[in-house]
Amino acid sequence: MKGRRKPFRSRWQKGNTFATINRHGTRLTAAEIASVIDPVRDCFAQIRAGTATQTHFAVLQTTIQIAQEIEAQGVVRGLAEHIDSALAASQAYAARCTVADTWQPSAVHFYELDALATAIDLHAFQLAEVTAHELQRAADKVIARAQSAGIEVLRSSNDMSTTEPYKQKTQEVHA
Repeated sequence: MKGRRKPFRSRWQKGNTFATINRHGTRLTAAEIASVIDPVRDCFAQIRAGTATQTHFAVLQTTIQIAQEIEAQGVVRGLAEHIDSALAASQAYAARCTVADTWQPSAVHFYELDALATAIDLHAFQLAEVTAHELQRAADKVIARAQSAGIEVLRSSNDMSTTEPYKQKTQEVHA
């Protein structure tokens, strides 16, 4: 091997390089943050009013789990205690609402409202700090964890009028 080196191989995949850079290296815009956090705030309003459905609760709890995963990734640090207390509050609320395998909205205690409102505000802060790729990676981990636990994952529209089973994107393998 006299004077020979491995040939240079680019780490970037062939395709639209600018789209790849934008996806991996740019933060979310204010409109993108609003499109993510506004439905969560609507769900919280329904829970606070005592008229929440199980879908409203699932959206709120999933958001808290994604916030917890962003914290675990190390992108935004120092919010773990607040997020953990919000997750505990949401689980206590779910335990009261699930009676004989049916969903009956329950009253929310003040400390639960406070913990959930704080978690939503902190998640909005997290969204301002993460890139689209980091957010997608956190969401993918939460979805994979739920599917491996045997929980059915649903995809919901932004206004939560429709839900459908989540179908994971498959990558084509060329022979």
